[in-house]
Amino acid sequence: MKISSFKFIVIVSLCWLYGFKAYSQQTDTARENTQIRQLIKNYEDAWNRHDPKGLADNYTVDATWVNWFGAYYKGRDDIQFHYQQVHTTYFKATHYYTRAVEDITYPYPNLAISHVRTGLDGDERFPGETFEFRRMLVLVKRDGAWKILAGQNAKLEKGIK
Repeated sequence: MKISSFKFIVIVSLCWLYGFKAYSQQTDTARENTQIRQLIKNYEDAWNRHDPKGLADNYTVDATWVNWFGAYYKGRDDIQFHYQQVHTTYFKATHYYTRAVEDITYPYPNLAISHVRTGLDGDERFPGETFEFRRMLVLVKRDGAWKILAGQNAKLEKGIK
């Protein structure tokens, strides 16, 4: 079977275009990682200012969040309301810190999953205790900005790495 020169050129051109499209959609992880790390830092700073709106601004409008006790919050407004309640009561003197961004992976160019090690002290319910957490964040890039779409916080027991 003989392939005409025209068909051959078309096939090669299509393969090149599809390859170029796939390459152009690859994530610039260095740039994206920097932006996501900044979002994580913005969250930490807002927490330590005890700023419920600043905290909620890190989430998408349709975000969901599960805290370390298993409570479920749906939507940025619900998340902000929760932060307003806790930062005027038992979290009002807390200090939150990021120990490490353990990983950031990109299943799609506008979707990332990250695990973040954090700590918290000053919770009035647990005087003198410091807690370590692992947060799992699902992040989405919309309108050029990364935001938390969903996440969950898990309290680490002593000895967990």
